[in-house]
Amino acid sequence: MLVTSLKTFVHPHSVYRLEYPSHWDQVTKKDGESCGFGPHERDDVGLWISLMPMSIDTERVQDDLPKLMEQSLKGSGAANLHRDTSLRHFGLVADATKEGEGGQYWIVAGGDVVLFASTQVPAAERDEWNPPFQKVMASLQIVRDEALFERKVANELLAQLRKKLPDEDFKFDGHTIKGKGQAVYLSNILRECHGAAPGKRDKIIKKFVENVTLPKREDLGYEEWEEVRSVIVPVLKPREYIHDEGPTQHMHTTEWLSEILIVYASQSKKMVRFVTGWDIRRWAAENPTLGITEQSMHDASLVNLARLPWPKEMAGSRAADGGRVIIVETGDCLASSRLLHPDLYQLFSGPLGNPFWAGIPCRDRLVLYSDRRDLKQRIRRRLLKDCNTSAYPITAEPFLVTRDGIAMGTAK
Repeated sequence: MLVTSLKTFVHPHSVYRLEYPSHWDQVTKKDGESCGFGPHERDDVGLWISLMPMSIDTERVQDDLPKLMEQSLKGSGAANLHRDTSLRHFGLVADATKEGEGGQYWIVAGGDVVLFASTQVPAAERDEWNPPFQKVMASLQIVRDEALFERKVANELLAQLRKKLPDEDFKFDGHTIKGKGQAVYLSNILRECHGAAPGKRDKIIKKFVENVTLPKREDLGYEEWEEVRSVIVPVLKPREYIHDEGPTQHMHTTEWLSEILIVYASQSKKMVRFVTGWDIRRWAAENPTLGITEQSMHDASLVNLARLPWPKEMAGSRAADGGRVIIVETGDCLASSRLLHPDLYQLFSGPLGNPFWAGIPCRDRLVLYSDRRDLKQRIRRRLLKDCNTSAYPITAEPFLVTRDGIAMGTAK
């Protein structure tokens, strides 16, 4: 079978992206208003994609797309207008029927844009060229979908914040909603809302707004060491979670394995707060006889982690070759942290064997599995899928667990 290598095209203004055969030419006109793709050796075969002059909420215009398509194709002789279910977004396709023409027309709506696409194909070569052009169109992804989604969540959040705390005079400021006395960062709520059904998304935003009112300054950030030493726990995060600006910039972090960091959370009944470097320095200064250091705080967090209960029941399966899989989901947002549990090897080497493997594709899942080739390959694919679809991803890379400790590894 002949395999065609592909190139990824990203629109100059990040409106959409797609994949096309690497040996084709690509032409961009009028700063991205129209973009073309086609074989270098042919000037009578090609695909053109144009931005239609409108910016709308395309979720609300889908009923009008047939009329819009008919207007765009007026006089073209196009026929067989129908929904193209191979597209990632809502779109219609029609066949060119003028003499000598064998191409197609598309209208595609996504995010806040509408695209019009057409192919130039000689009628006699319809069967040769239409399939590859259809594959290109099927790969098209309007990335403004994400921008529109973020704007909708932010608009609803802003409206509810203004209603609850009108004196704060909340306003947009980049990726932040700022009031007179506080700033609300959008990254966390966007992760929670991503992929959620509209009804669930409304509940997430409502709950988020209910918790916006922060404790008084004398309480938040001024906790005594004796108050928090028994509730600080380690939390695994990808390095990219920490930014130079925003709410994560002051978090205290500990290097762990590869691109994974350990941060620390102080959990109480009312809230969860991440520990900062300033917290540790203050605790050390206020308690000089206790010898509080970054290492002692880390050690205390592992002791607290070891006290946390494991689920009474854990999902799992047994493979034909005798290997086993155990899924740990704890419901406390710390399932992945159990990878740091001091007794992890002793607890699971019995059923899984020595050594065994572990995966933390996201915050809420720890996957433990035996050292079997087929099992490792299957679980690796699952880890990648879970990591890519989670609102709280960590890593798709596996970890090797032995009696000597944990190491980053490649499960081959």
